[in-house]
Amino acid sequence: MKKNTNYIWLIVISAIVITLLANVGLFNHFHKLHNLKDPTPENQEEYYFTVRIGFVGVATELLMLVVFAFFNYSWKEKLFRKNTILLIVVSNLVLLMAFIGVDMYIFKYVTKTHPNLEFSLFYLKDYLINHSLVLTIAIVAPYMLLRMEKAREMEMNLVKIKEEKSIAELSALKEQISPHFFFNTLSTLSSIIRKDSKEASLEFINDMSNTYRYSLSSTNSNLVIVKEELEFIKSYTDLLQKRFGSKLSIRLNIDSGVYHNRIPPMSIQLLIENAIQHNIISTESPLVIQVYSKDDYIHVENNLNEKEKVQSFGIGLMNLNNRYKLIANKEIYIEKKHDIFLVKLPLLI
Repeated sequence: MKKNTNYIWLIVISAIVITLLANVGLFNHFHKLHNLKDPTPENQEEYYFTVRIGFVGVATELLMLVVFAFFNYSWKEKLFRKNTILLIVVSNLVLLMAFIGVDMYIFKYVTKTHPNLEFSLFYLKDYLINHSLVLTIAIVAPYMLLRMEKAREMEMNLVKIKEEKSIAELSALKEQISPHFFFNTLSTLSSIIRKDSKEASLEFINDMSNTYRYSLSSTNSNLVIVKEELEFIKSYTDLLQKRFGSKLSIRLNIDSGVYHNRIPPMSIQLLIENAIQHNIISTESPLVIQVYSKDDYIHVENNLNEKEKVQSFGIGLMNLNNRYKLIANKEIYIEKKHDIFLVKLPLLI
């Protein structure tokens, strides 16, 4: 019922406005007769004739607009089906004949202006000519409104489908992060086991479990506050320091004023991991990664000493950029110079 009355006030108001506009001449003529200072008997007769015939006609046209409009609008759910078009046409013709009958009754028995009036083809033709504008609007307008409503529903459905698609794509991207992070952490553990003591390996496993716990819990959220991400990064860098020692330096300098801004979870970690994965790390050529806030961005910057061949899943930056586009319709900023690689993460509210 609610759907069928979406445009109820629009139909009623439009009917009133159209009827008034269609009878401007009548109202103007009535106004002149009403303001005559010394009306003649002919003027008085014309005045009362205008009241009896003219305003009855206006009321009839207004009623016709409303009734035809609502009648055709009520076919909303069955529009343009082949088996209902004929029924709609026939129903409108029956409704028209009913109005003609009512008009004839009014002329003969109410206003008594045409006491001998009989139905004929000439009367039908004259009636259709006099009411052609009103009938056309009354029948066409509902279908235009229905087309508008249909277009709006389609647009809303497209928006809904797009949102559902974005959610699905975002979930898929987030699912890629965990195995990617887990694989690289296991690679780090493998290296520690080969090079360090059993105690160092066990300590690393404990740190790894704490870090991975965050990665699992954060995948349930599209955004996390910067403060939470930094706490995770501090734990994550401890893992990396156990592996690389003085060959890797990670400097965190985030203004506390942006702690409650938001970013996608594990985004800083992904950039740190990307820097480690693509650069040579050695005593002679240490890797320095700087994480700092500036101009509504988190900057992750590292010196460049690129490896010739890199084993990669191809997720990294493209994954992060896609997440930003899906979540906030923004993109990350990437700048590569001869000795510096910089990625800027937009801070979100």
